[in-house]
Amino acid sequence: MLAIVVCAAWVGANPAVADTWLGFRNDGTSRTTARQLPVKWSPRENIAWRTELPGYGQSSPVVWKDRVFLTAIDGPQKEKLFILALDSKTGHIVWKKEYSASQTGKNNPMMSRAAPTPVVDRENIYSLFESGDLFAHSHDGGLIWHVALTQKYGEIKNNHGLGSSLAQSGRAVFVQVDHAGPSYLLAVDKATGKELWKAERPSRTAWTSPVVTVINNQPLVLASGGGSLTAYDAASGQVVATLDGLTGNTIPSPTPQGDMIVIGAGENRMNPDPVASAKSNCLVRLTHSGGKFHFERLWQGQKAISHHASPVVHEGHVYFVTRLGLVYCLDLKTGAEKYSERLDDQVWATPIAAGEYIYFFGKSGITTVLKAGGEFDKVASNRLWSPEEYQTRLAAAKKAAAQTLPQPPEGKGPGGGPPRPKEEAEAVRYAAVGDVVYGVAAVDGAFFIRTGTELICIRHNPLPNK
Repeated sequence: MLAIVVCAAWVGANPAVADTWLGFRNDGTSRTTARQLPVKWSPRENIAWRTELPGYGQSSPVVWKDRVFLTAIDGPQKEKLFILALDSKTGHIVWKKEYSASQTGKNNPMMSRAAPTPVVDRENIYSLFESGDLFAHSHDGGLIWHVALTQKYGEIKNNHGLGSSLAQSGRAVFVQVDHAGPSYLLAVDKATGKELWKAERPSRTAWTSPVVTVINNQPLVLASGGGSLTAYDAASGQVVATLDGLTGNTIPSPTPQGDMIVIGAGENRMNPDPVASAKSNCLVRLTHSGGKFHFERLWQGQKAISHHASPVVHEGHVYFVTRLGLVYCLDLKTGAEKYSERLDDQVWATPIAAGEYIYFFGKSGITTVLKAGGEFDKVASNRLWSPEEYQTRLAAAKKAAAQTLPQPPEGKGPGGGPPRPKEEAEAVRYAAVGDVVYGVAAVDGAFFIRTGTELICIRHNPLPNK
């Protein structure tokens, strides 16, 4: 009974019920129990409302009942930080808070721009920015506390900016800062903003997010990045187990499934090794014996690669998807490939599993809906804009972005890696320009789709646009 109480205190921030979406990938799994979700929509069907947002943002929306919460940045040096609450039924902005960034940086599409996703619980919303500013607000917008991580722990040095989202337990929010300086995993008290513990991590650059899970009745925080997966005791920050030998696990976050964990990994641009990257898309088990935890490899990937999106586990299968929209469906128990197929769009956002469907929200607004299971069964392909409207908007966005986008260093590719052909280099340079779909939240009857500048609600029998 004591173990159950402890777990409830640390992990039970709030159960992922169908009228909430609690954080990045909801509870870290990208699954939802939401019912009556739309399967088909178009620019003229089942779009309830579109709300223009201030500045720009790459964070996913989070939802608590009738409120949708978002973050954004603005200004040439990302000096303005925004936290917003919207009415989930109408899309009207209920409140908006603006703050000054503790650490500024270039505002261009090659850098993170309000990339960390907040977490929400029954009382508050907790928001993190790449400036190192961490806030707690009540649901009605009242400021509870603010912590400037850069002032306490030093400047954040990341070549594309901090991208890690928050995780939470009942008592704490967890912040993963993997960068060129002293890296760390931090637990912050939800009530006060004070440090509960800080675990030092190797200096390395990554954009993965921590995940909270319970194994053997013990709440743990999983942190992936820089070639390893580490499990920390959620109460103390003590390392309980580490798995090394991974390649490319710098963006996708781990996905827990009971005592099993699916690891996603992409390509290492600085030191390419496709075979090692594929093997790092794998399944491991965190076992407990002799009073200690141990990682056990169950299977490793053969071809499947992840890029921006994290793996999704649903009904006995695991789904990996590349940024170009190639989806791999593998048997969860064996790792055997069931299919690999091309989706209708590139994919940056992590898919959502809901009931009998898997939703792949494409980068340019085309969502491919697949039937869950081991056979490729495409149910729908849904657009947020017509092809003509999307191209018009994209051309205007590219023209505006050309004024701020930096050129790659001479003889090198984006991020300092090997040079790319001119056409490919230009495609990468403008990849984050225009109406990019970054994240999605799901509740009963509705999706909330976030682009850099808009929040779009998909719902059956939508309300009139206002």
